[in-house]
Amino acid sequence: MKRNVLLIVVACMGLVLAVSLLSCTATDNATNEGPKPEWASFIPSPEFSPPYPPLPHHFNDMHGLQILCRAPEGAIERALANPLEKNGDDDLFVLQMGWSPDCEGFNVHEIQINAPVKWGDSVGSTTLIEYIDSDMGLIAGREIWGWPKKMSEIIWTETDTGWIIECYKQKDQGSIPLMKVEYTTSDSTPDVQWPVMEPVYLVKRIPNASPSVPPLTQLVCVGCNRPPGSESAFDPSAATTNTKGTATVQFFDGPHDQLNFFGPVEVLDARMSIFEGPMTGGLGLGEVVYEWVE
Repeated sequence: MKRNVLLIVVACMGLVLAVSLLSCTATDNATNEGPKPEWASFIPSPEFSPPYPPLPHHFNDMHGLQILCRAPEGAIERALANPLEKNGDDDLFVLQMGWSPDCEGFNVHEIQINAPVKWGDSVGSTTLIEYIDSDMGLIAGREIWGWPKKMSEIIWTETDTGWIIECYKQKDQGSIPLMKVEYTTSDSTPDVQWPVMEPVYLVKRIPNASPSVPPLTQLVCVGCNRPPGSESAFDPSAATTNTKGTATVQFFDGPHDQLNFFGPVEVLDARMSIFEGPMTGGLGLGEVVYEWVE
């Protein structure tokens, strides 16, 4: 009787082992040979009412004004985020202003202070700070790519000789002034060598939401995945109108906006491009080229 019980137990153990092996084999085959899960292409928050549409984001009737400036010595290094380094001996930056009356249905104005940088053997630019008047652009820019965007009021005024662009804080800070730019078209401006500004490297900071979890930082490259030889969507050669000119730039400090150390600004060159109608391509995902915890 005892012998029969022992045989039954051994047989049951063998059956369990065989089933387990078959199950593991099936799992391995599914893992190695079956279709791999894909990332969700669009994860908004809140899901029922997304603050921005899926990528890519397209720009229509884009106005772009770029002013090449020199800041006082040491200003660019003061504003740079690690691990980026200043590219070149001069404290150059490009004040870039954009206006798209229709970016995915939003009327968007933005102002960027961009500096030429290097990371290892790679060169490009980074955005030191950006002001924007669209919650869509603010949330998408910070959440997806890590652009250091802040809300503001931005006013473009066309004049007989060019444009005046003013930037103010919102009403919660008394609409205090932050910038005033005056651009005047001219046919007698000197030829100036502009620094390399593409691709764009952004330090995307993801703050910790818990004392036990360290903050995550990613270095995002926008333009690194562009096919070799292809042009940016903002290539001036595709513009309907291109002008050159002169400009004056004024920065003002606010309680939470330290901008005066970028001045007094020496303006070296200024140019403007207007793209009528839809621009080719669109702003899609970049590449995370490095990440670390603080």
